[in-house]
Amino acid sequence: MDFKEISIRGRMAYLLCIFEKILVHFNCEKKDWSWVLERLWQYTCIEYLDDWMYEIAEYMPESVMEDDAEEIEFITQNELKKLKALYAKNPREINKMLRIIYELGTIDLYSRLQNGSPNTLEKLQEGIKSALQIGIELPNSFHFKIYKYAEGNGWGIPFDGGNLSLYL
Repeated sequence: MDFKEISIRGRMAYLLCIFEKILVHFNCEKKDWSWVLERLWQYTCIEYLDDWMYEIAEYMPESVMEDDAEEIEFITQNELKKLKALYAKNPREINKMLRIIYELGTIDLYSRLQNGSPNTLEKLQEGIKSALQIGIELPNSFHFKIYKYAEGNGWGIPFDGGNLSLYL
């Protein structure tokens, strides 16, 4: 499938659908992940994507497991404890996909998009490849064609991606 005509928000929705299939594959509990997924899915509907970037940076496994807790701004101490416990038991593939999600959403954030945003397409392909390596069946990309790259300067028009979620 050529994702060049799908907006970056649509690409993110596709990648989040893949991520949720990975969570299902590894029998991850809905109750453990729904609050994290709510934040991730905000990408599809939030107006200012840099707000998402700053918040989600604190949710990244390397931030949670390695950074000093005094520097957190968006997550509470209780949420930090929950994330540490969650990430400590994650298979490597889950933490890797979280990084790919973050990178897809932020890689071109302060760039002028050109040629269909090859950087985000590359990140999407990286996520697809990772999923296929562990035997994940990909979502039907046909459903994402409604999120047009031609709209919103490539980012697409905000939409409620939570409707596509398996977890929310």
